[in-house]
Amino acid sequence: MTTESKGTIMCHLCATVACRPGYPKGIPSYCEATKFHDVLEQTKTEYSAPNTVDIYIAAGKVVTNGHGKWPRIQEAIEFAKELKLSKIGLASCVALIRELAMISELFTGAGFEVISSACQVGKVQPEARGVPELKGFRGVTCNPIAQAEILNSEGTELNYVLGLCLGHDILFTRHSKAPVSTLIVKDRVTGQNPVAALYASQHRRPLWRLYCDKDVD
Repeated sequence: MTTESKGTIMCHLCATVACRPGYPKGIPSYCEATKFHDVLEQTKTEYSAPNTVDIYIAAGKVVTNGHGKWPRIQEAIEFAKELKLSKIGLASCVALIRELAMISELFTGAGFEVISSACQVGKVQPEARGVPELKGFRGVTCNPIAQAEILNSEGTELNYVLGLCLGHDILFTRHSKAPVSTLIVKDRVTGQNPVAALYASQHRRPLWRLYCDKDVD
């Protein structure tokens, strides 16, 4: 079945990615842009709104200046510089304490004040949190809400996540007053490189067998 014969589709089904070059032949009838026209029109001018335009401009400058040259950590530093910030928060997993120290040194060297908080701060058992059913589970003494509130109390202007557990990163982001981005995504199996599971056959094959019930090369 061709892309065109499927009707309006979601992006993960697209075979042409005509949006990337700017729709040189016009928006295809099967593109979801035709289905969400009102959303696209509504959001068009939101990028120029206060508290949004500065982030949008900084992102554009970082992508333009560092494309293909800057690793993510350098992008993070230059992004904060574009925003003319002074105080950066780092919320880290304790398993990445060495990386936390290295990244803190880089931000400090770039002229920022760094406030860091690791996930086991004030270690609390799940029973004391009113969640006794998690007693004995791994990772349940992590304290992402406290990490966020600590950075809030210190007045950080931008927070970066360094390897917080899946779900804990959500709780941290939900409670952070400052904008949040991610520097390191935790993946204990692939050396903090989640996308490797899509390309390394020893990870890819079991995943497709488990969730899609089929074999892949």
